[in-house]
Amino acid sequence: MKQWMYKKCNADTAAVAKRYNISEIFARVLVNRGLHSWKAMDAYIFPDMEKMYRPELMKDLTKAADILVNSINDKIKIRVIGDYDVDGVMSSYILYRGIRMLGGDVSCRIPHRVKDGYGIRDYMVDEAADDGVGLIITCDNGISALGAAKRAKELGIKYILTDHHEVPDKDGVESIPVADAVVDPKQKACTYPYNMLCGAGVVYKLMSYIFEGKNDKSYISELLPFAAAATVCDVVPLADENRIIVSNGLKILNDTAHLKNTGMRKMIELLELSEHIKSGSLGFRIGPCINAAGRLDDASLGLKMLMTEDEKEAVKLANELITLNEERKELTAQATDDAITQIEETNALERPVLVVYLKDCHESVAGIVAGRIREKYYRPAYILTDGEKGLKGSGRSIPGYHMQQALQNCQELLTEFGGHALAAGFSLPKENLEIFRETLNEQCGLSDEQLVEKVSFDMELELSKATKNLVEQLQYMEPFGESNDSAVFARGKLKISSMYLCGKENQIAKLKLEDDGLLYEAVDFHADNCLSRVIEGKYGVGEWEKMKQGKFGQQISILYQPEINNWSGNVQMKILDCM
Repeated sequence: MKQWMYKKCNADTAAVAKRYNISEIFARVLVNRGLHSWKAMDAYIFPDMEKMYRPELMKDLTKAADILVNSINDKIKIRVIGDYDVDGVMSSYILYRGIRMLGGDVSCRIPHRVKDGYGIRDYMVDEAADDGVGLIITCDNGISALGAAKRAKELGIKYILTDHHEVPDKDGVESIPVADAVVDPKQKACTYPYNMLCGAGVVYKLMSYIFEGKNDKSYISELLPFAAAATVCDVVPLADENRIIVSNGLKILNDTAHLKNTGMRKMIELLELSEHIKSGSLGFRIGPCINAAGRLDDASLGLKMLMTEDEKEAVKLANELITLNEERKELTAQATDDAITQIEETNALERPVLVVYLKDCHESVAGIVAGRIREKYYRPAYILTDGEKGLKGSGRSIPGYHMQQALQNCQELLTEFGGHALAAGFSLPKENLEIFRETLNEQCGLSDEQLVEKVSFDMELELSKATKNLVEQLQYMEPFGESNDSAVFARGKLKISSMYLCGKENQIAKLKLEDDGLLYEAVDFHADNCLSRVIEGKYGVGEWEKMKQGKFGQQISILYQPEINNWSGNVQMKILDCM
C-alpha cells in the first residue's frame, strides 16, 4: 500500500491566478512545483529561447570552439566518439551535422555495448590515428577516460572532451583527463549557471556558440530537436534550460512538413505520431526505438537513420529500429515475468533487497527489468544474467538506498561496478552470487517505513472542478518528465456506479464514479494491480469477481489526473492509485 503525501502550499494563489489569468487550482499546482518567485514562474510558463544562458559561460567552451573551427578551416579530419544510448546517438548527430554544416570533414564512432563497452577506449584513439584523424571530440562520455586522452596526446591528436557526467573525485580532488579542452558543466571550476544538461545539451551549446558567432540561426531548426529528444530520454530534470530546450525542440518536431531531418521525419510517420508529439512521445516511443539498436544490435543504426538524406533508406532504417524495439519489448516482458515468478516462488519479499538471477535474460534489458521489478515491489532490485566472464547485472533503487555505495561496500565480491544512487551496473564471478545476495541484505539498513512508497498529490479536488478548462490550463505545464510531473489530485468517498473491463487482458477498467450525486467517467489502466487489489482488500476475496458480474456500490478514494477522453470528448479521471 502506498502512502499518499499532501503538498502543502502557503502562497497567495489568488495573486498568482490574477497575474496570469488562471484558476486558483492551477496556481496552486504551479506553486507546488517550487515556483516561489515571479521570475521563476515566468520562466516556467514562458520557456522562450531568449532565456538560454550564454554558451561562453561554460568552462573551456570557447577554447573547444576555437580548436574545432580552426580544424575545419585547416581541412583536418575530425572523429566524433559518442555512446550507444539515445543521448550518445543524438549528441553524436548534433556534432556530425553541425560540423558538416560548417564545411568540416567528420566521421563518427559509436561504441558497441558488448564488444566495446561504455565510452572511449585507448584503441579507439589508435583507430582514429590509423584513419588520419587529427581531432577527436567525445560526447556524452570521456570524463573518466584518462587513458584515451593520454593516448591522443602521445599520438599528436587534438582532443576535445565534452561530457555531462560527474567528474571522478577522490578525497575532494577531481581526476580530469588532460585534453585540449574539457567541456563538462559538472567540473568544480565551471561556473555555468545550470549544470544538469545532458550530453546533447552540452554539444548543442558548443554548436550554438559557433553558429551565433557567424550570425547563422539555421542550427536551431537543424539541431535543437535532437537535443530535446536526448534531454527527455536521458531523464535529466525538465527544469531551467532543459525545459527551454525540450519545449522549443518539440515545436520543431511537430512541424513535420518543415522538419529537415529525413530519418526523424520517417520515424515519426511510421510510429503515427504526426498529430501531436509530446515529451512522452520522445520518452516512450521514439527514444526506445533508438535505444533498441544499442541494446540488441548496433547503436550506429540510429545514427545512420539520422544521417541519411535518402527517403527509401530512411524508411528501411526506421523500420529496422521499430522492429528491434518490438523484439526488445518481448524480451523485456518475458524476463520481467520470469523475475516475478522467481520472486513469488522463493519468498524473496521477506527481505528488503531483491537479487534475481535470470539465466536466459538478454543482458541489455536487465536494467529495464530491474526498473520494473523496483516499481512493482518498491524494493531495490538487482537483475543478473550470464555474461562472457561470470555474471553481469544491473540495479535500480529507491530513495534512501544508495546503490553505488552498496556495491562499493561489497566490492571484494565484484569484478567491476559503477553507477550512482538510483542505478548501477556490475559484474561478478558466478560463485559469488549467494554471498552477494546475503551481503546486500545484511548491509541494507532500510527501515519498514522506507519500504513504503510515498506518492505526492497537489490538493484534494472535487470531480466537479476537474473541468475541460482546467485540463487545458494544466497543459501549459508540458513538457512533463523528470522533476516536472503532471498535476495529481485526490478525492475520497467516491461510489462506484458502474464498471466494465477492456484491453488485451481485461486489465483496463472503465468506471462511472459518483461524487456529490453526479456521475463522472474514470479509467484505471492497471485495474489488475490497482482497483482489484483495493476492492479485494476492503470488501473481501471474491468481491472483484462480483463487480465483474455487475454488483456495484463500493466506495473508494482515488489519486487522479483529469484528461480528455479522445472518444467521447468528455473529461475522464485517470486513476493513478486508489484505496
